Amino acid sequence: MSELSDEALIEICRAAEVIACECPGYLARLLRQVRTFRAYTTSCIEQFPIDTETHLWLADRATQVESILLQTMIELMQKENLIDDAHQVSLDRLSERARATMLKQVGIL
Repeated sequence: MSELSDEALIEICRAAEVIACECPGYLARLLRQVRTFRAYTTSCIEQFPIDTETHLWLADRATQVESILLQTMIELMQKENLIDDAHQVSLDRLSERARATMLKQVGIL
């Protein structure tokens, strides 16, 4: 599975706050929540060893959801020309887009 760091997801959320369409931000938040859930359910194995099988199943399902969300995020960012072929978020492009959207919203562009 390709990877987007939590830092990149935070930057996407920050940029999405001023971009009229918040879809990238929503996807980033969902992805972070799924990652948090996966880590949580894995830690439950130590606390509730009798339910190990259930928690391993939950962690596996969370991994599957994470993979789908991650691929969706990468494809969206590529469609929007905000990520390169190495899956590196272009913070400059995000900033430019956020700035242009903000200026347009206040009637400067």
